[in-house]
Amino acid sequence: MTRICRNQDSLLRLALPTLVDHPYEHLSLQGVADACGASLWAFRYNFANVERLFRAVASHLIDDVVRRSDWIAPPGKPVLETLTAYADFLADLFESEPYRNLLYFVLRNGRHHPWLEKAYDQRIVGRICGDIDKLVLDSGGRHGVTILLNEGAARRFYKRLETELVLSTMLPAHGNGPPVDRDELIKTVAREAFEATYVFDWKVPTAA
Repeated sequence: MTRICRNQDSLLRLALPTLVDHPYEHLSLQGVADACGASLWAFRYNFANVERLFRAVASHLIDDVVRRSDWIAPPGKPVLETLTAYADFLADLFESEPYRNLLYFVLRNGRHHPWLEKAYDQRIVGRICGDIDKLVLDSGGRHGVTILLNEGAARRFYKRLETELVLSTMLPAHGNGPPVDRDELIKTVAREAFEATYVFDWKVPTAA
């Protein structure tokens, strides 16, 4: 039975599982409409072709993950506790269905759609890495010192969590090891980031 559905948001939600589960080159508007039981006319009216539908679904996923990535640091916490709390928050984000769907999208289709990899790197990875740097700086500022992260430490923080919590369950090459101890991973990643901080006092850098 064909669903009567003309709203773009509703069509995106219906089409999402099919687009996540299939490489772009295997997609067609007819195939997507058949898979989700919706009208081909509705898809053509709203998106014209499969490329526009693909871009709309990708943008929808990215916007959803960006909204979920907002986090308010607990007040008064020192640097290590702040990093640990944020790592725990990111672990929840990375294990969420929208994030996993987005990563599937990027892994399957990013090579042939550079704009998708660029959007993921800038709007998701870049934003969160910027937030990590700011959390460390603000945490130090509340205690009267300037604390900075080593170059690249925020990205290592991000990628370690993403790789072990998400990629390890998606890619066969990463899935042969023992199960990840999430709590221990969070503590380890936070500690590694903390050890990559530097306190600047009177313009003389020392380890935090």
